[in-house]
Parts: sequence; C-alpha cells; structure tokens
Amino acid sequence: MYPEPNRRALPGSAAQEPVQRTEPDPARSRGGEGAPRSEPDGRSARSGGRRRGGGRRKQDPRRRGPLLIIILAVVLVLALLAVGAVFYLRSSDEGGADAAPVQTRPAVYRIVDTGRMNDVLASREVDSLPLNEGELFERNNAEISSQSIDFTLRDSDLTDDCSSAVWGRELTEAVADADCTQVARATYVSDTYFGVTAVFNLAGVDASRQLAAAMSDPSEEDGGDTTAAARGFVLPPSGADPFDRLGEGYSASEAIISGHYLVVVWVQSASSESVEDRVSLAGPLVALANVRDPLYRRMVQLDDGSDEGTDGTGQTGGTGQTGTEGTGATGTTDPNGTGATGTTGTN
Repeated sequence: MYPEPNRRALPGSAAQEPVQRTEPDPARSRGGEGAPRSEPDGRSARSGGRRRGGGRRKQDPRRRGPLLIIILAVVLVLALLAVGAVFYLRSSDEGGADAAPVQTRPAVYRIVDTGRMNDVLASREVDSLPLNEGELFERNNAEISSQSIDFTLRDSDLTDDCSSAVWGRELTEAVADADCTQVARATYVSDTYFGVTAVFNLAGVDASRQLAAAMSDPSEEDGGDTTAAARGFVLPPSGADPFDRLGEGYSASEAIISGHYLVVVWVQSASSESVEDRVSLAGPLVALANVRDPLYRRMVQLDDGSDEGTDGTGQTGGTGQTGTEGTGATGTTDPNGTGATGTTGTN
C-alpha cells in the first residue's frame, strides 16, 4: 500500500508542524550577495577611522605647529624687507644724510695767524663762556654771502668729543694735548663750491698754533705727495653728496688761529674731478671764513676799546705780513697767485 502523496492536516488537529520563516539579510537587501557590511559605531569601511556625521576630520596639532612657524617667519622677512626698502628710499631722497665722512686731506693747506683776536681771546680763562649752536649756526652763519658766492648751511654738529672730529692717530693726540673742550663743524654748499668749517675751543692761543701745525702734512714741507705719510685731518660732519667727493678734486684749506679758537675752512669746486686741476680758491676761502663772526662778537664784548685800526670785521689791517688776501696769513703766500700784503678783511 503506497503512502499518500500529499498529507494534509486534519481539521482540529492539535499537532501542527511549525512554519519556519527566514528574516531577510540587510546586506543582501541593499547590495545583494557579497555587498560590504557596514562597520559598527559609525566606522567607514574605506577609512577605517571614526567620523562624526557631516564633519571633517580634525588636523593633527603636531602638523600645524611647523607650518605656523614657517608662515610667521615668511611674514617677518617680508616686513623687514619692506622696512629696509623704505629706509633706503628715504636715505636716497635725503641725499644720504647718514653717510660716513671720508678720511682725506686738502691738496693745499696753510696756517693763518691773526692779530687782535689773539690778544683779546688769548685763553679760555678770559673767554670762559662755552660755544652754543644758536651762536654758531644761526643768524649770519645760516647763509653766508661774500665774494659773489652764496653759501648755505646744510649740516652742523657741536660736540665735546673733539677726537670724533678728526682722523689720524697723531692729530687725535694733538687735539687731546691742546685741551680741546668743544668742536663745532658744519658743511656749506653753493652753486659752484662746497665747503667744511670747524671751530676748536682750545686752552689758549699757543695750543691753537700747535694744533694747526699738527694738521700739516710732513710731505707738504718737502713738496712731496700730500697723500703720503698723512697725519690726518678734519672730518666733515657728513659724507653725503657732494662731500663724498671731498678730496677727489682740487681743494684748499686754511687753519685760522683766532685766539684760543682754531678755525678751519676747507673748500672745493663742485666741478673739480682731479687734484691736478689747480684752480684759484681764494674767493670761497675768504667767503667761508665769515664763520668767525661769532668770535668777533665775543672779541668786541671783551675788548677794552683799544681796537683802533681794525677793519669792519674786527681784524687788524696792515699787519705788514705777507699773507693770503682776506685771511691775513703769517709768512705765507697764496699758491694760486692771489697773495696780498696785509689783511683786507673777510668781506
């Protein structure tokens, strides 16, 4: 007897076979069989790291540190370059006002000795009032017009460090030996000339003569090269144009002994390019010697009134000495051929 092919449950039967249902696989329902399973806790299957929903991954602070230092260094370098460019342009506009002065000497140097001023302003004990900037660089000395030349004051300096106004070991020692307490320097320019002045406040007239002699070059006495064995000379207060060319052209200087003051004037033609181009500089030397006007005023105040026979500037005329026209040089002649007997004044 064969079994029935289809067995059906009898109605009302208590024993029914359970029906097993298989739950659908989420992975298969999304991507089919073999689809990647999502990682728990929000981990990405690609990155393998934890991510916040909708956010970026945080950068490692250790990586940002060096980058920040590099950026700050670049900014600092650019700022320094910008400041340097501004300073350079400003210096160029001002003609290099901070340029270092050149160490050079004039092609011609001679000593000028005066008369009456040496007697009245013989020592600092008699004329004890210190020099001041208003006295030296203002009033008539701001602009000097003489000999058809108009000089204009450009740079000025008054200091008690006299060694800073000269160069050369021997001359530095001579300044100290002369008991220098002050030195006033200035630069002047005109259309055709430029010049330097210096006023040394020394112990007495003898110290003035000794310092003037120390500024002479030994080779000049032998008629040799003025640049050989130089003892040094006055330093201009500035090396700005055109004073950066001082000494390259033909220049002349006079050291005027004015009591316990030694006044140095130094001029050069603006067009001169060689020390061999000898030209007459008597005119600008006479003109620039007017920087002594404050000393004349001191002399008048201290004089006892016995100044008869002096010229309009207070300088004794007709000393009977052969000197440079307008400067009263003692026992010297103008190498430019402008020497005159006696003194004719500075104006």
